[in-house]
Amino acid sequence: MRRRSLAALRLTSALRAPRKVPRAAAGGPGDGAADTAAPEEPGAAVERLRAENARLRRALAGRPVIEQARGILMATEECTADQAWDILRQTSQHANLKVREVAGEVVADATGTVPPGPVRTHLREAVRQHRAARRKAS
Repeated sequence: MRRRSLAALRLTSALRAPRKVPRAAAGGPGDGAADTAAPEEPGAAVERLRAENARLRRALAGRPVIEQARGILMATEECTADQAWDILRQTSQHANLKVREVAGEVVADATGTVPPGPVRTHLREAVRQHRAARRKAS
């Protein structure tokens, strides 16, 4: 039996299986439209898989920095991994930055580089809220 890569299996299954179309996209319920559309074109399937692959590679590249930042926050703020994630997420939302960018700033700050003003301000606020919640719980 020949082994195939996961990408090859996805491509093969994407080319064989018809794509389901939501009823709303087909024109609504009761319009006589079929629940499935014509099979996806091979070129479109390949492009869709390439885009997904690129997105997953970017996400995977950002994970080590995020995990380092979580570890730094866990050590400095005496919090759990989930609480450290919440601090990063909250800072990301308020500073309008990606979580990996905020994590990079936390790691840079731990190594002696000062993060930019907005990130520093939002990070301090998220940490302050975490500390207040911790004090309230104890």
